[in-house]
Amino acid sequence: MYDLASKYIICFNNNPKVSGEAYLLLHLLETYVNGAIIQLNRLKRTRETIECNLKELLGKRRLVGRIKKDFSLTRLHCDYHFYFICIGQIHRLLETIGEILDDQDIKNVSVKFNQKFPIEIRHDLEHIHERAQGKRKKRYIGHISDFGNFMGDRFTFAGKSYGGGANNLADLKLIYEELISVINTNYASKDPDFIWREHSNKFITKLKRDIKKKGIE
Repeated sequence: MYDLASKYIICFNNNPKVSGEAYLLLHLLETYVNGAIIQLNRLKRTRETIECNLKELLGKRRLVGRIKKDFSLTRLHCDYHFYFICIGQIHRLLETIGEILDDQDIKNVSVKFNQKFPIEIRHDLEHIHERAQGKRKKRYIGHISDFGNFMGDRFTFAGKSYGGGANNLADLKLIYEELISVINTNYASKDPDFIWREHSNKFITKLKRDIKKKGIE
């Protein structure tokens, strides 16, 4: 997970009207990036558990007693749901940061994110009570046959497939790191106070490492 946003608390000084707001939005965005990472890792573990249990079950010559229900599919559904909520919040926060800073580079990162992570599934899950009645915005759209199924590392709903695997984790990290790179280039590198803090932190880190190597307590 990431702990980068806190470094940029006062790096937007060349835009003082939105400096505090931009930092708060960035901090929230990092929280939801970390949330999505947590959920992707949980999904991976649950899928591995299901696969292991299935192999063990198929390896038995006959079933002894009743199969114990472990609610793994329920966990998958709920973890996918919160993962998509995180994706939706990242989408909104990226767009908002790009708008308030009027930064085309950040807007480009937002476009890339939207291409990699479609968000319409979040709306379906947030309004699941309507979808269960075959409605969207109170208008009848017909009943949905695919009401949330799991195909490998993907989640399907209403005939569409959404990712939730290793590729999504890699893309999410790359896009967030690209955002941080833009903030470094467009804002932090132009802030003398930020540059001084970074040099000071690097010096202190090196000093601590040298002291540890020499065995000085």
